[in-house]
Amino acid sequence: MDLMNPFVYGRALYPAEFIGRKQALRHLFSRLATGQSTALIGQPHLGKTSLLNLLANAEVRQQHVGSHFAQHIFSFVDAHPLRSIDTQAAFWDRALRAPEDAIAAGRLPQMAGLYEVARANNFGTFVLEQLFRGLAESGAQLVLLLDEFDDFLTNEVLHKAEFYGSLRSLASRSPGLMLVIACRRNLEELNQLTQTINPHGSPYFNVFTELELGPLSHKTTADLLDRAQNHFNRTDRQFVFDLSGRHPYLVQAAAAALWDAHSAGLTGDKRYHIAAETLYRWTQAHFADTWRVWSNVKRKAVTAVALQQFPYLLPGRFFQVDKLAANLDDYSPELDRLAVSGMVARDEQGTWRVTQQAFLWWLADELYRNVREESDFTSWLQQQSMDGIFTRQERERMGKAVKQVTSILGKGATAFIEAYAKGLAAKNK
Repeated sequence: MDLMNPFVYGRALYPAEFIGRKQALRHLFSRLATGQSTALIGQPHLGKTSLLNLLANAEVRQQHVGSHFAQHIFSFVDAHPLRSIDTQAAFWDRALRAPEDAIAAGRLPQMAGLYEVARANNFGTFVLEQLFRGLAESGAQLVLLLDEFDDFLTNEVLHKAEFYGSLRSLASRSPGLMLVIACRRNLEELNQLTQTINPHGSPYFNVFTELELGPLSHKTTADLLDRAQNHFNRTDRQFVFDLSGRHPYLVQAAAAALWDAHSAGLTGDKRYHIAAETLYRWTQAHFADTWRVWSNVKRKAVTAVALQQFPYLLPGRFFQVDKLAANLDDYSPELDRLAVSGMVARDEQGTWRVTQQAFLWWLADELYRNVREESDFTSWLQQQSMDGIFTRQERERMGKAVKQVTSILGKGATAFIEAYAKGLAAKNK
């Protein structure tokens, strides 16, 4: 009987399932040990929640740093359920549940009075400072792990100067509190997005140090694929690397799809075709979410790279894409940032390439569905709120390039998937 499919891609990983990210963990523990608050930055599904779960796990902390954090209280808060709260005090009521439990259990009896004063005063900044100062004096510290922090940007109660200002003040002045926030946007973007409610003061998030997650290492990816035991050969592994770009969610999803194709007894290009189609179905929402999070300039940069890469994905049907108006070097800041996340990288010739072939399929389908004529490209840009960042010349040149791509894609992304599956199977003969 076949083993159960060992690859997990639909949820955050449990500590026992987690692999890799040792350097990121060391970085986080080091910053916490020196009393620093950290912003954990990463594209969707890069493993931010899983890392917070590791920090929150007492056994994991013991394995990595021994008893160093034995007196710390770790509190995990997911921003999504907080959409229904009606006061900022309700946020702190949830965030302070862990220290409240410690007080109730008799672990911190000297903190009971300070906690009741803070609650009676609706957890205002002044009484919270007193609470956290008292916590530090008692030899403890609260480590507040805030997941999906970006969600606060659309929270009518918490997206306020008072809330962000309070967090900033407490993080910088209270020795009894440290924050680790997980978000999709970097600190510069968070500061820009909160500038309208803070036009003159210091940026809210400059008290955080930034740690940005990238793709898994080659070794970690290979170790993860070892869970397939003898189910995957070298070409199967290449399939996962090609389609995922070592993005952890895509690695797990691609491996899971290939495992299922193997279990179904599929061989040759049929095996890779079915696995690729399955992966594509599973990941469309992920890529749409990633696209939504990106700034318009990042979308523009990725589209420019992809348009120059598309011709090489259909062997035997090469087509020439017009040279884009702007040199890709014009997008260097955005591409450098995307390179940190692992979405793009330079090849051996120094040319920018999208690393996740599955994303190229998604973008090809997006263009195929929405752009058939050059005029449609302008409409698509407007739908994406991107029309304002293109010059007229750029819009015309890129519109022609998109038309050339869509004209050759008689079946949308399916054309790329078929070509890839046949090419990969041929290498295995």
